[in-house]
Amino acid sequence: MKFSFKADGYSLVEMLFMLFILGVLCGTVAHTFQGLQNRVQIQAASEALLSDVLSARAEALRRERRVTLCAAALDSSTQAALPTACASSASAAAWHQGWLVFEDTNSNGAWDEGEALLQQRPRIHPKVSATGNTTVSRYVSFGASGRSLSLNGAFQAGTITFCERGAKAKEGWLLVLNAVGRARLDKGQIAICP
Repeated sequence: MKFSFKADGYSLVEMLFMLFILGVLCGTVAHTFQGLQNRVQIQAASEALLSDVLSARAEALRRERRVTLCAAALDSSTQAALPTACASSASAAAWHQGWLVFEDTNSNGAWDEGEALLQQRPRIHPKVSATGNTTVSRYVSFGASGRSLSLNGAFQAGTITFCERGAKAKEGWLLVLNAVGRARLDKGQIAICP
């Protein structure tokens, strides 16, 4: 009885072609995964701020006092550090630097010594940009009735945009605050993200 084994294999060219195809597929998957990871980080940041906005409104109603969220002041501390001061001007404010929630007894939109600190949020992921339009660029404040108020007592409404830093024409999230103090998240196309 005679056994014969046929030795079939791949040529070097075939093997290189398969490795090339495998490399292209791995690169595509990695790029897709990075995009998915960025979208998840943007959504998580917008949901964290929405949660704190809703909590601040609830605290204002519960305490029957003004409660404010303020964008953290820009500083050179590490990313893990919790913010300790509010931005003093709209040009220095950036919600992605983190934020504070506090009882604003003197209605100045800044956390001062003696005011109860209710929440501190650290900086969000470096790829996420979070900026507010003029009315909510540095703070969101709620009066004792739960209505959103500017520092002069007028109603406050505006939008904080969450997007991938430096991206053009990509999806992002909009935290929309209406004149009676209700907040919601909307998904939208962002033309240019700062």
